[in-house]
Amino acid sequence: MALLRWDASEMDRLRDDMTRMWSRMREDWNLDSTRPRTHLHQMQNGYLAEFELPGVSPDLVEIDVDEEAVSVRGEFPACPGEEDRRTGRDFHVVLSWPTGVNPDTAQADWRHGLLSVTVQKAAGQRRRISLQTH
Repeated sequence: MALLRWDASEMDRLRDDMTRMWSRMREDWNLDSTRPRTHLHQMQNGYLAEFELPGVSPDLVEIDVDEEAVSVRGEFPACPGEEDRRTGRDFHVVLSWPTGVNPDTAQADWRHGLLSVTVQKAAGQRRRISLQTH
């Protein structure tokens, strides 16, 4: 029977790969309670992205929209006497659009701690072609 030499660095690599995978899943699935909850809705001609930001000052929120995603950055307010993991922590959320959008059509609305960003889908070039029969 032959004995194989076991290299401990293989376990280190596996552990690192698993840590990276779980970190990406936490971001993708918004499992980190320090991040605001997000919702993406498809409308007839565009998308509506919603971000739950209770207690956050709208003046301190930065919103960037491009053809591929919307980025929202800010800070949760400090709440004296309240025990919350998000208190005083910065947040940054990037939500990707399922299809290309026209960032020039983006609009933001703030109501009672709910940030709504609407954007129209990019108008693709469409051309009608004739069918040739033989």
